[in-house]
Amino acid sequence: MERDIRLSWFYPHPPETIWACLTEPDILKEWSLSTGDFRAEPGFRWMESRPPKPRMKWDGKMYFEVLEVVPLQKLSYSFRGGPGDGTLTLDTIVTWTLVPKNDGTELQLVHSGFKGMRAVFTSFIMELGWKNGVARKLARTVKKFFHAGA
Repeated sequence: MERDIRLSWFYPHPPETIWACLTEPDILKEWSLSTGDFRAEPGFRWMESRPPKPRMKWDGKMYFEVLEVVPLQKLSYSFRGGPGDGTLTLDTIVTWTLVPKNDGTELQLVHSGFKGMRAVFTSFIMELGWKNGVARKLARTVKKFFHAGA
């Protein structure tokens, strides 16, 4: 059993604006999980923490590594986590793709690699987070930092 999350949003802004939201640390902190410095460089690693969810066998730690960067077009990073004993039960990849479209940018998200029953179940929870949390925060951030039509 395997599942990927595939979502897309349109912003009436050029790719440079959306790229800045994905890669500039001060802007990234406004809408994403990132709490520290971020570098859009392959091999850059970072870790973020949230409250653990023992019932879901998750220690609250998320491990990331930038895998691919194509400026203004694509950003890909690993997204891993687990119960805290060194075991990674979630080993996925997040890929953001920017497509110039209709005087704006279509931002595509693919969160791939959910394998096995538990991971597929997790993917449905994470998809809600992408849709209802992250996407709304990103839209507010774009409005805050960049005026429509800029």
